[in-house]
Amino acid sequence: MSTQNSERVIDYLLIGGGLAAATAAEEIRKKDNKGSIVIVTQEHYIPYNRPPLSKEYLRAEIDADGIYGEGGVYVQMAPWYKEQRVEVIEKTQATALDTRARTVQLDNGQTLKFSTLLLATGGRPRQINIPGADLPGVHLLRTLDDSNELRKLIGKNKHIVIIGSGFIGLEVAASALTKGAKVTIIEPQERIWSNIVSPEVSQFFRQKFEKEGATMRYGYGATEFVAGKDGKLASVRITSTGDKNKTEDIPCDFAVAGIGIQLNIELAESAGLEIDKRNGIIVDEHLETKVEGIFAAGDVAAYPDPISGVMHFEHWDNAIASGQIAGDNMVGADTPYRHIPYFFSDQFDLSINMVGYPSSRHQSIIRGDIAKGTFTALYLDKGVLRAALMVNDDSQMDLLKELIISEVTVPGNGQQLADSKFDLASLKA
Repeated sequence: MSTQNSERVIDYLLIGGGLAAATAAEEIRKKDNKGSIVIVTQEHYIPYNRPPLSKEYLRAEIDADGIYGEGGVYVQMAPWYKEQRVEVIEKTQATALDTRARTVQLDNGQTLKFSTLLLATGGRPRQINIPGADLPGVHLLRTLDDSNELRKLIGKNKHIVIIGSGFIGLEVAASALTKGAKVTIIEPQERIWSNIVSPEVSQFFRQKFEKEGATMRYGYGATEFVAGKDGKLASVRITSTGDKNKTEDIPCDFAVAGIGIQLNIELAESAGLEIDKRNGIIVDEHLETKVEGIFAAGDVAAYPDPISGVMHFEHWDNAIASGQIAGDNMVGADTPYRHIPYFFSDQFDLSINMVGYPSSRHQSIIRGDIAKGTFTALYLDKGVLRAALMVNDDSQMDLLKELIISEVTVPGNGQQLADSKFDLASLKA
């Protein structure tokens, strides 16, 4: 039965309990110390950061309690929400949005009426659709619960099969190897990150993982999870992408599939909001949808970008930045969202930072010493600097961001960039 309270109108209703919603709540409270703020989340935790789930938290180097960067994963500790009068409704899903009545229906029977709404619904792990995917021992990693489960399983001499060599897959693999596990990585592509890095950089990462003990099976896809006599996962059957008759079973204790996420756009789509199936909920430069007072932020926001057109970006930094701008504008500001894509990852002793719009189609120039694992790959598109991938070499990251935003053109064939003595700041002139 609906328990709608027609007398209460929530000033700021935030759907989604991730980093974008939590950041928006922080920003709103800074600007409006009286308005009511409610966060609705399907999880049974207060908002937390996801990056540690595949790295230091997975390795049990930090606990959940505390602010990220100070020993934990939570964005804010529980007392903050009480002190700031931010209500968090946990273990609850928003099932329907009425943009005209300005109401949201919840699966617990409640109907919430709002003045201003933020959709920060994020995404869910993409399911691997092969036989045996529901076997005990087949895991995904997206939530704190997922990481808790894997944290108990990963250990010395455990044999783990990782499906996919994206950032999450490689981070889990690196964490498992650090804990003494045996790891096999399965990837249908012929090399690591083939759509965003050059063959030279792919080879660098492959050699690093092999040196740390990983077995890399590129050009193979997982085609079946095979059960043992106990009904649990015993092996992963893989098939060559070039020869369907070439198959092999990889014995394992468990497997982790990391093949990306599927955006949670169903609530917005059913409400008639404009949707880009690939990028998410269409918003303007202020992160506002076509319906006044309804905003989107985080993974699910498809925002206008001066270089790529319509874009969404699935990372911690975008969740914070878009959450801040959305929260600011929900209070009445007029701040445009101008954000250069940024991604970071830590794997073994490698600190990886990526800024801009990388593509393997671009000219790639290595600056530094790739053999020693300290280098920057600069990306040129017809002479225009578009991106930089930094490995243990981020001292000039702010300058590189500035140059990419400015769309500087590098004279000649760009080979002068390979000289570490070349002053990148001179490109601003």
